[in-house]
Amino acid sequence: MTKTRKPTPKRYVLLNGSPRRKGNTAHAIAAVQKQAAQAGIRIKTFNLWDMDFVGCTHCDSCMKKPDKPGCKPKDDLNKVLKNVHKADGVLLASPVYCWSVSGSLSTALDRFYCFFKPEGSLLQGKKLAAIFTAGGDADDGADLCVSMTERLGKFGGMDYRGSMVVTSCGKPKETAKREDLSTLAADLVKNL
Repeated sequence: MTKTRKPTPKRYVLLNGSPRRKGNTAHAIAAVQKQAAQAGIRIKTFNLWDMDFVGCTHCDSCMKKPDKPGCKPKDDLNKVLKNVHKADGVLLASPVYCWSVSGSLSTALDRFYCFFKPEGSLLQGKKLAAIFTAGGDADDGADLCVSMTERLGKFGGMDYRGSMVVTSCGKPKETAKREDLSTLAADLVKNL
């Protein structure tokens, strides 16, 4: 009798760019993590604000290593980059700050340069999705964050799977109680 192997769970790396551990973005992430766990998807979260790292200096050391990130700075982000390289997909999470993602997420994404080799993208075929929270509506900066994510995915040969945009966020305690969080998270997770 042949044993049936269980499918390997999907593995995602989540880059959380929010500085607030109990903020609106944290509540949106928690809703996605809950739905993902129910779907058998593993998510390893990195809270970027707790990490010590620098931006890309465009030294091009990484271009000498065609099969791995090879980013030269010896800092906390190298662990993230190695995990992204091994993962099936990447989730970006950030509040919308001045029509963009947070500074920590932007700086981390600058270091994704190390994945784009002359031989091709190390992110080719990986899934990409995002979680954004905004005080305004979907056209008050969140749209630009979604567009940036789509373009990053296209450039890297990734499979963009969508973005969860939680708009009109007020106080985090109110966001945590929103009935639409679970629905928005379920819609995102089913596309992962």
